[in-house]
Amino acid sequence: MRRRRQWPVIPLLLVCAAGLLIYGAFHLFSPSSPKEAVQKFYRMEQNGNFGDAWELFHPLMKDRFAKNAYVTERSHIYMSHYGVSTFTFEIEKQKKVRRWRMAKGAPVFNEARLVQVRQTFKSKFGTFDVRQNVYAVKEKGDWKIVWEFE
Repeated sequence: MRRRRQWPVIPLLLVCAAGLLIYGAFHLFSPSSPKEAVQKFYRMEQNGNFGDAWELFHPLMKDRFAKNAYVTERSHIYMSHYGVSTFTFEIEKQKKVRRWRMAKGAPVFNEARLVQVRQTFKSKFGTFDVRQNVYAVKEKGDWKIVWEFE
């Protein structure tokens, strides 16, 4: 009697499971909503991790700020000018915005999410708040951070 050659079922299942785990882990660390993207960005900055926060910028923002310059200037503003090592932040409101652009002459985003953020700093000059409109836009399926410029 002739034996039929069988597919290697167990190795095939292991390869599929590994692929699903890698895919899931990649998407686990990318924000799934505009609010999550903004929260992740500010949590990183709150912890002094300006380099990883920069990674959440949309490519247009990355063109505007070189990573090294951004990290240096942003940390300098907080630590030297404000005299603080960290801050708290709160998401105050969100809304959908259509046909928005970050600056005059910049490309139009058909859909963006406006997320208003309030940062509270307790500094040597007292306690003060900074409110900023932050925009989240989709780039290759992931939510990315964009600021508005004049």
